[in-house]
Amino acid sequence: MNWTLYILWLISFLGGVAFVYLIPSASLALGFRFALIALWGAVLGGILNVLASKGNKKATSEFSFDAAIAKKTKSETELIPIINGMQSRETKEIPPVKETIIKPPEFPNAKWQEFSHGLLRNRPFPEVIGNFSKLLPEIFKGASGILYMYSENQSELHQIFAFGPNTIGDPVIAPAECASFDSGEIVIANYSLPNFIGGCTHLHHRPKGYSFCAPVEGLEEHFGILTIQVDALPKGETAESWKTKISIAATTFGLFVANQNLQFRFQTQSLRDTLTGLVNKRYMEEALTRAVSEAKRHNTPIGMIMFHPDMLESLKDARGPHVAEQMLWELAQRLPRYIRSEDIPCRYTNEVLCVLLPGADRSITEQRAEQIRHEIENLQVAYGNSILETTLSLGVATFPDNAQNVKDLIACAEQSMYQAEALGRNQVCVSQVKSAT
Repeated sequence: MNWTLYILWLISFLGGVAFVYLIPSASLALGFRFALIALWGAVLGGILNVLASKGNKKATSEFSFDAAIAKKTKSETELIPIINGMQSRETKEIPPVKETIIKPPEFPNAKWQEFSHGLLRNRPFPEVIGNFSKLLPEIFKGASGILYMYSENQSELHQIFAFGPNTIGDPVIAPAECASFDSGEIVIANYSLPNFIGGCTHLHHRPKGYSFCAPVEGLEEHFGILTIQVDALPKGETAESWKTKISIAATTFGLFVANQNLQFRFQTQSLRDTLTGLVNKRYMEEALTRAVSEAKRHNTPIGMIMFHPDMLESLKDARGPHVAEQMLWELAQRLPRYIRSEDIPCRYTNEVLCVLLPGADRSITEQRAEQIRHEIENLQVAYGNSILETTLSLGVATFPDNAQNVKDLIACAEQSMYQAEALGRNQVCVSQVKSAT
């Protein structure tokens, strides 16, 4: 099978998946989305089969034609060697020289194709990881390797599995330790070269022979790193052939992970923010509407805290948007520790987070806001070789003291947040607006 056609098929299939995903949910039901994806995969599979069949037929016909020409043009004369000026028909037969040609193993092979078919059948992620860990040692003979992927902490890569006879890396590494993270390309290090300097620093356990580090990516998202080390390449194989194989393995697996993420987003896009994992603005407003209705029936209060990081703009300017997103993610992961289980944390806008506190009066809400401010003020997050830190400007508003409806309550909390920023940041401002009863 032509692996180039196979990779083009995979890219086309995932491109179709991304296109269906971008269709607005109001225009196309979820069931029809998956039906379109299945139809697209079937059409592409048929095209791939036709192209592969034509390639095989063409190769067979060319081979037959060349053989016929060679047979027709075979010499009809006999060479009689001349020895000492005389012709002799008696010649000694010279034994043929036997050339040992080592053919590299075929790839993609049958086992890899079976593994790929499992990905197309959307097998469960743990099953795919198990099959992947068993298949890689067969593809990369004599090598040791590690698959790293992000876990809960986006600033660290954790070992998912390792294989081979040697320990080549630590269980947890920082993205900056791998050169493939920044370049987005496969990095090859040949440690056998004299005075070699370079390579990925996370391979300090065994800087020997060759190492290959490939980013695991799909649909412009980075999920992890596949790294492989071998003391000596098998006979008949080259660094370029191994680079090709690791490219196929990492790309195929990356597209599978991207597809898994798309399916997850299909199910959660109306509820969760993709960066922080908190509920989104739409969900929060619906929850607040229900909470206000219940509070009016039972005559109970509702608290709201709205805040944004003070240092976010300076982080963007100094180190880029990725660092600012990392800070928002860190805040979102820690926020549930400082609030009650019944409270609802939310990403309200790109840079603003909020917390809905059903049943909390002004005093309780203000105390909770001060606790959040104090915890974040003392927070230091390790990020590569540097430390991320920030303070918060927080606004507090309560129902029914400051507002009698959802719109006014949100407006009061937002106004208090901007007041805290104007007064010098790193503080809590409580709304002084009196609701119209």
